[in-house]
Amino acid sequence: MANQEQLQQLTQIYSLVTQCYNQPLTGLAVNLPQCQLMSYVAAEHLSVAQVAQKLGFSATRTSNLVVDLCKRGYLKQRVAPNDRRRRYLGLTKLGEEKLTLIEQQLPEILDQTLTELRGTTREFG
Repeated sequence: MANQEQLQQLTQIYSLVTQCYNQPLTGLAVNLPQCQLMSYVAAEHLSVAQVAQKLGFSATRTSNLVVDLCKRGYLKQRVAPNDRRRRYLGLTKLGEEKLTLIEQQLPEILDQTLTELRGTTREFG
């Protein structure tokens, strides 16, 4: 049977990574996948399927992220003129402002999270 301390360490590491990745980041109110999505859309003219491929997510999960960001006013969707089934994404003015804030604050948030994660691994190492 695995050592209880090792299991506890792994659980703490997993919790930190999951929290950082899936929970809204403090001060930003968006999670990392949403930050990535907005960054990809700002850099390129992408469809939902293309964003899903870049994120490594299913179409359903990506679509849910897109719907949430659209409801919050950060993204807009446009139907492709040559294929009405395809939707392309773009940032709204509010989305551009949010992305600027993300670009300013995210490095520090990630540094803090990685420092905490390294501390957790040293506790048990």
